[in-house]
Amino acid sequence: MKKLRSTAYTDAFGHAIRRLGARLQSLIPPGAVLVILAIATGILAGVAAWILKYTIGHLGSFTMRFAQLNGPNWFMAVIPFVGILLAVCYQHFVVRGSLEHGTERLSRDLARHQYYMRRNMCYRPLLGCIITLGFGGSAGSEAPIATAGAAIGSNIGRTFGVPADMVRILIGCGAGAGIAGIFKSPVGGALFTLEVLKMKYDTMSVLALVVASICGSLTCYMLTGFTFDVQFLPTSFFDPHSLGWVALLGVFCGLYSIYYNKIIGVLHRFFNNIDNIWLRAGAGGAILGLCIFIFPALYGEGYGVVTQLVNDETFRFVSAGLFAGLEPSGLLFIFLAAGVLLLKVFATISTNSSGGVAGDFAPTIFAGAFAGLFFSWSVNYTLHAELPVPLFCLFGMAGAFSGIIHAPLMATFLVAEMVGNGYGFFLPLTVTAGISYITVKIINPSGRYRGADHDDLAALLHTAVSTEKKPESKP
Repeated sequence: MKKLRSTAYTDAFGHAIRRLGARLQSLIPPGAVLVILAIATGILAGVAAWILKYTIGHLGSFTMRFAQLNGPNWFMAVIPFVGILLAVCYQHFVVRGSLEHGTERLSRDLARHQYYMRRNMCYRPLLGCIITLGFGGSAGSEAPIATAGAAIGSNIGRTFGVPADMVRILIGCGAGAGIAGIFKSPVGGALFTLEVLKMKYDTMSVLALVVASICGSLTCYMLTGFTFDVQFLPTSFFDPHSLGWVALLGVFCGLYSIYYNKIIGVLHRFFNNIDNIWLRAGAGGAILGLCIFIFPALYGEGYGVVTQLVNDETFRFVSAGLFAGLEPSGLLFIFLAAGVLLLKVFATISTNSSGGVAGDFAPTIFAGAFAGLFFSWSVNYTLHAELPVPLFCLFGMAGAFSGIIHAPLMATFLVAEMVGNGYGFFLPLTVTAGISYITVKIINPSGRYRGADHDDLAALLHTAVSTEKKPESKP
């Protein structure tokens, strides 16, 4: 009886909201309605991003209390293994479905014009991500928050009874606001929707997307105490005479990106060939645990390690694990940086494809910082140059992101914004990201995601041309 009453109250509330939405649409121009709903979507997505950050941080701090950080420690390998198993249990017994690879799923649903997402998708990906990353999964929180943000936008649109085309726009606003909140990067969040999800937007839709991304970013920024995940305190200015070395770093990041994506394909096939979900989780957990045992810097999202690299604390990434206590040595540490660079993709895909619920943007930023570290250390050691290592770690973040994700615009703005004061280095960030992207496209011109006809910049140009030729049709 109580359940029937609760259902009746819920239906009555939903009916009242839809009537309010219809009333607003009759009194207010459609563009104003879109912007109002985009603001609400952005704020809620920003709150969701803060909850995700807060919970992962506290759970991660709790699990790390049991880890020994001054030498080899198998416990740090066991924690992520347990996290993968718990994430699989959550999806198998609670969700009764898969939450992996959220960005690809979202892109696929949008291509099929599936604009109405279930309400439980507003929180289910977040819970899976908290389990995965809270226990040390070597990945990011972007795909879950993008999916949750998209679900928030979809359900706001459905609740207020707006047309399907406006619901589609709100999905993009929610996804962009989620990314903007998790990275505290409003422009980066908006470009995620345009450059990665490849959504076709007109002028008013882009305005709503930008507003939602700003609201998502500022909401999470305020709730986290006006702080950034990567605290960057530059100790030197960029010397324009080193722009040639920055261009070479872009080429190196492009070549590394090709390696990274090739390994992704190999590991995807490996895990897809394991039909038993528990064996798949065990295999992924074992690979992940071994990588973290060798290099504990691979534990979790890795923003703390990235912060150390861009602030000239470059030797601290081996302060724990097998190589703890080593005396700083140029050639040895170059090899160790190369080891982290090569193993990062194994740790990330073992997290994402064996049952974990996470994203792959933060790993590319982490890998890019080590790409800059390896490149600048190698040049300084072999040619006795004086490249500023912390700055090249920063530039490498944009280069690897651009080449791996195939999103040079998003890479440039996201890195500049997520460190809080990166716009002063916008030129080298742009050069690194652009040349990395061009290098990848020359060698491997196909799209990053399977079946993608257009990719990143190509998608934007194609969208612009098609929009000029004919008006966008409603789904």
